[in-house]
Formats: sequence, C-alpha cells, structure tokens
Amino acid sequence: MKLARGHAAYELAAPQLDEPEIIEFVPLSHLSPEQRVDFENAGAGGLRGWPEIGSRAFLRACGAPPFRDQPGPWIIVQPGRYRYSVDEHGDITVQIVVAEYLACCVVWS
Repeated sequence: MKLARGHAAYELAAPQLDEPEIIEFVPLSHLSPEQRVDFENAGAGGLRGWPEIGSRAFLRACGAPPFRDQPGPWIIVQPGRYRYSVDEHGDITVQIVVAEYLACCVVWS
C-alpha cells in the first residue's frame, strides 16, 4: 500500500489517502497468458486525455527529458528488480512488479 500510494502521489500529484477498491498480488507465473498480456500492457493502448499539466505523468507523456529513455507504460527503477506503472484513466491504477516475480495491482475509484 505504501509503495502504491507513493507512486500515485509522485506520478499524478494526486495523493490517495483513502482505502483502495482493489488490492491484488500474485506471482507472475500464476497469471494466464491473457492476464499476463493485460497486466503487461498496464492500461496502454487506448486514446486518452492528457495527465495533469506539470505532473510527472504529463512530462513522461510529452517525452520530456529525462523521460525519453523509458517508452511504454512501465517505469523501470532497477531492471529485473523493480518496475511500476501508474494509470489515471477513470480509476487510478498502480501496478508493481518486484524481482520479475510478484505482480501487484492497487486501484482507487
């Protein structure tokens, strides 16, 4: 929870202090192929509105430096160790992968 709240606040400038609607975690190897594709897409692919101006999500969407080097929906903190994605399309969704083993998903409506 602490990681998800921090990522939402940091990326969207929208702290999530209330309880989330969904908290899920599962080993990546336990996801079906369809679930894995959905999880790895991390909400990408549809036409969306722009994030709040000035937020890190906005700077990333614009391709502003230093964010050019991280294409796609995932922010790779340490390759093979930790990555996360934050999506604000309707609900706020934070997805985290630890050690390419544990998949986590936290959703606020």
